[in-house]
Amino acid sequence: MNMRNIGFCFFICSVACCSAHEPPLPQEPPRPYDFDLFRKDATAYFTDLEFLYWNVEEGALDYAQKMSEPYSVSPFYSTGKTESSSFDLSPGFRLALGYFNAPKYWEVRAQYTHLLTRGNNSATKPTDADLYLSATWPCQFNPTQANTSTSFAYNLFDIEIDRVFITNPHLRLKLLGSVGATWIKQQWKIQYLDSSALSPTTIRNQWHYVGAGTRLGVSVDWFWGNNMYITGSAKTALFLGHYYNGFQQTYNSSIPNRKNNFSDIRPAAALELLIGPSWQKNLRANRIEIFAGYELTTWFNLQEIRRIEASPSVSIFNSQTLLATSMLAIQGLTTRLSVTF
Repeated sequence: MNMRNIGFCFFICSVACCSAHEPPLPQEPPRPYDFDLFRKDATAYFTDLEFLYWNVEEGALDYAQKMSEPYSVSPFYSTGKTESSSFDLSPGFRLALGYFNAPKYWEVRAQYTHLLTRGNNSATKPTDADLYLSATWPCQFNPTQANTSTSFAYNLFDIEIDRVFITNPHLRLKLLGSVGATWIKQQWKIQYLDSSALSPTTIRNQWHYVGAGTRLGVSVDWFWGNNMYITGSAKTALFLGHYYNGFQQTYNSSIPNRKNNFSDIRPAAALELLIGPSWQKNLRANRIEIFAGYELTTWFNLQEIRRIEASPSVSIFNSQTLLATSMLAIQGLTTRLSVTF
């Protein structure tokens, strides 16, 4: 064997020995199961598609009293059950489109909420001849039947800016602030019928509110395991806008015998609460959230019923306004599909 071959063999053996003793490359430790649950370092756009199944709750909608026992003393006052109008559970929607800025941990979204709900109620005179159906609105006769119909339209648009805090790997907090506008309208119709059903008394009441304002609040996503979270939010709002309230009564004619309009500029406050479970999962290029929970929004200084009646004074030209107010509550099921991309 010549020296060239010996040198080549020695080189091969040296390389093999060095390779055998070369330390392995360091490997990245496995990530924990809850690593970056909220994709806090990824700038992204997102959209929210929400289905609402809400009901409207409010007072001051009484239209009749159904007697349960005859008059017993004088002066005569009816004794029985008060009949009130109500609204049905109805579907609505909320749409949102937003952007999350990961390096600075803030996000902005524009969203629109819409609900249209109606209701129908009726009451009839008891079959006992000594029992009556009393109208709680002015009526020229003793009705045998009372029918009501209601409608309520709710529209809210706002632009919201959130400051995001990842307090620990399992908890995300957001401080919320928004500016927006609202348009709310309610209509209420009452009709009293006598036994012939030929001379109805019809009463129409409506109010609407158009305003703008701001909202502040906080939201939370709390990881419980297996992609399940508890999601909730609490917000308070203050709006300022134009309020209109109208009342009209007709009797056996198209010409109103009572009519009154009222309007002013007024503030309206709202409180919003949302709570429920959600399923959230990170995919390769997206993040998905499915939420179902209970939402309650209460409005103050809006629901107002004005009854204009003749004053019991000597002069028939005097009149008095009987004012009934109540809190307006919108509540029910909220479901949401959120996709981050």
